[in-house]
Amino acid sequence: MLTDETIYALATVSGKSAIATFRISGKNTRKVINKISKIKKIETKKPKLIKIFSNKKNNDETDIGTIIFYKSPKSYTGEDMAEITVHGSPAIIKEMYSILFDTGMCRLAYPGEFTRRAFENNKVDLIQAEAVIDLINAETKEQRIQATKQLSGKFGLKINSMFNKIKKILANQEAMIDFSEEEIPNNLEIKNKEQIENIIKDISNMLDDKKTGENIRDGFAVSILGKPNTGKSSLINNLADRELAIVTKTPGTTTDIIELRYDLRGLPVTFFDTAGLRKASNKIEKIGINKALIRSKKSSINLIIIKKKQEIKEYSDKFDNIIFIQSKMDIVKKRIDSNKVVHISSKTGRGIKILLDIIHKKIYLDPKKRDNVFVSRERHRQILVMVKNSLIKSLKAEQIDIKAEEIRNSMIGLSKITGNNNIDEILDIIFKDFCIGK
Repeated sequence: MLTDETIYALATVSGKSAIATFRISGKNTRKVINKISKIKKIETKKPKLIKIFSNKKNNDETDIGTIIFYKSPKSYTGEDMAEITVHGSPAIIKEMYSILFDTGMCRLAYPGEFTRRAFENNKVDLIQAEAVIDLINAETKEQRIQATKQLSGKFGLKINSMFNKIKKILANQEAMIDFSEEEIPNNLEIKNKEQIENIIKDISNMLDDKKTGENIRDGFAVSILGKPNTGKSSLINNLADRELAIVTKTPGTTTDIIELRYDLRGLPVTFFDTAGLRKASNKIEKIGINKALIRSKKSSINLIIIKKKQEIKEYSDKFDNIIFIQSKMDIVKKRIDSNKVVHISSKTGRGIKILLDIIHKKIYLDPKKRDNVFVSRERHRQILVMVKNSLIKSLKAEQIDIKAEEIRNSMIGLSKITGNNNIDEILDIIFKDFCIGK
């Protein structure tokens, strides 16, 4: 909902730093600047030195910094906006909050409110707004690349193109309802059917992506499984380069899942060390084993550490997306002779690079698809599934008005991805994950 209120917030990380930047946005931006400084004239988009006063009359100077002013509508939010950069000491940051609040002309922004205003002022669509938080949270190269693609509007253009096609189809369908057969082209219904089938095919191709976009955004899950004392915890400790998991000769030491976030050549990976797979009598260990089995079903890859060759057949029937490993190659006496097995030593590091190469190869994007814009959020995926189902129903419907209703439903669904419809019920959910100053 658009508001006349002027807002402010710290846009950089809170704490001790060289500089700190405060954002102000809204109709009172100029008045706030005049209240806290002695600047008489401020030019648009030109950095200017600024003295900030807690009390101008008494010449109580707080700090010297810089200011950039952006005039509406050519700003991030589409409103008059300013960015004031001061020294980043906790004392100055605290004082800046007080100075801005004491003007009585602005209030502290809510989480994500700057980007929400950008959306409401048509500076970005909802996909781009969501991409902002993904870009802020990006930890790896591929996450950054994907968020940048979303922010550039490529995915939005694709959805908008689909939306406009459906809108035209709906107009044709409504024409068939409102006018007699003599007044409309004979092949209009056939043309509608072909176009709907093409859109269904396009959506199917978007959904048939092995959830690559979500995996890049949230991280590829890799479970480490196997019987007790096979070297699972030693492997995750090697990858972490520290003692993340307890390693002992006592079976069943790991009873809960231990996670490790890992940057695998730009791809975000989360390794999960799990409880040893065996028939356990201990209730706690049973819970841990059950968690391991559930985790394995959600994983992109399951690393299964084995001691005997016959375990390959045993686990192949129980798990998907497997990479078999024989560990402790620095001490084992018998090597498992199979091209399905990667041989490693977590103690010496032998074979670890080969293992990571294999994992990377399995999750790495097909070079032919690297320029694609993937579905990166479950919200988008669920809507696309709903849109596809509505279009399928429209093809199956015998009554012309029901066909039109299903086509209309699909169009409304697509509008919820880009935010071209009244979707207040989901905006609060989306923007709550933002930091205050964004």
